[in-house]
Amino acid sequence: MAIAIENKIDPAVERYRQLFDINEQQLNGQKAHPFHQVRKAAMANLEQTGFPQRKDEDYKYTRVDKIAKVKYADAPKASVSQEVADGLAFEELDTYHLVFVNGRYQHQLSNIGETQKGLVIGDYKSVYAHKEAASFLEQVIKSDLGKNAFVDLNSAFAKNGLFVYVAKNTTVEKPIHISHLTVAEGEEFIVHPQLAVFAEQSAEVSIIETFNALQEGAYFNNPVSRFVLKANANVKHYKLQNESSSGNQINNTIVSQDRDSVYSSYVADLGGKVVRNNLSSHLQDSGTNTNMYGVYLGKGSQHIDNQSFLDHAFPHCESNQLYKGILDEQSRGVFNGKVTVQPDAQKTNAYQQNSSLVLSDTAVMDSKPQLEIFADDVKCSHGATIGQLDEDSIYYLRTRGMNRDQAKATLQFAFLAEVLTHFPLESVRAKIAEMIEKKLKK
Repeated sequence: MAIAIENKIDPAVERYRQLFDINEQQLNGQKAHPFHQVRKAAMANLEQTGFPQRKDEDYKYTRVDKIAKVKYADAPKASVSQEVADGLAFEELDTYHLVFVNGRYQHQLSNIGETQKGLVIGDYKSVYAHKEAASFLEQVIKSDLGKNAFVDLNSAFAKNGLFVYVAKNTTVEKPIHISHLTVAEGEEFIVHPQLAVFAEQSAEVSIIETFNALQEGAYFNNPVSRFVLKANANVKHYKLQNESSSGNQINNTIVSQDRDSVYSSYVADLGGKVVRNNLSSHLQDSGTNTNMYGVYLGKGSQHIDNQSFLDHAFPHCESNQLYKGILDEQSRGVFNGKVTVQPDAQKTNAYQQNSSLVLSDTAVMDSKPQLEIFADDVKCSHGATIGQLDEDSIYYLRTRGMNRDQAKATLQFAFLAEVLTHFPLESVRAKIAEMIEKKLKK
């Protein structure tokens, strides 16, 4: 006799299903729109997988299920002055500046002007009105459905998104700066920012994403950024995260790289209550180069988790990963970097290093660099160090006129500065350095 086994549904997912159905009823004639079909597929995938639990190996150090089960409100509309928006731009750096407040695009606060030839910047809704551009957009947003619960959650509930298209042989002269501003008002809410970037053959572009909270408050920011790089494309991607001390962020960045392309990631995590970064690059052909550089600074009860994944499946590819962080008080850091070198990926060069300073007895760092090699003609290395400030170095600086706090802050900044030297844009590097110095002095 067959025994029927009831398939339990994650209660958090069930609540999202009910909310999805309510939203769908309000769409009227938009239910058949291709963008909504993506939403439906994402919601179906989320019901199948559920949210990660602590028993899942990749999440055993970070309790994202606690974040997922909160009953969130829709993000409230909020107003921000032009002065505040302009103040978050980078000094002496001319950019295409797009401003989002609580997930909503603010045209009046943005500064795009006339875009150069070969560059398209637009929201998903406007892009879907153009058949050719829509085909590029769908290539980006459909490739990763069903692989990550929070990507599916984002795809199911995002009301719109930002699409950047760079044509063949086009070098975008100005960086594209996307400011995500959060104004926490009322009950805890959720935001689902989406970014899709399609860089054609031999295209070059720099993308800057900044996340800033304008006031303290509880919320969940669930952004997803997707990048498709065709042959010989070069994309530099900066992310500066300074969320509220009560704000959570789970950030997913998914990259697809074709032959001889270069993707470089530059990440600074300075805020947030619980922050989880999932960064993965899928190498589609030989000759690719992938760079991942990150700094993180944890104080109070902050929890900062960096996860990276690189799958070397083709020969003559290179990857570099360098993450350094400082943890103080009751903060916790996690680093899990996985690099796989498949049997056909001969002549691969893969380097991975995570180093952390733990400054208090109550701070914790969990570091797990992983390197799986199935090829024999490769150059690969990985490592992790966890240590404290050197008392001899502190003493040396004190003999040069610094007090103890000044000496400690100087050594801490010098520790992180090694990573910042890899950030090519001087204005971005200077802004991050300024913010780090301020936080170290608190």
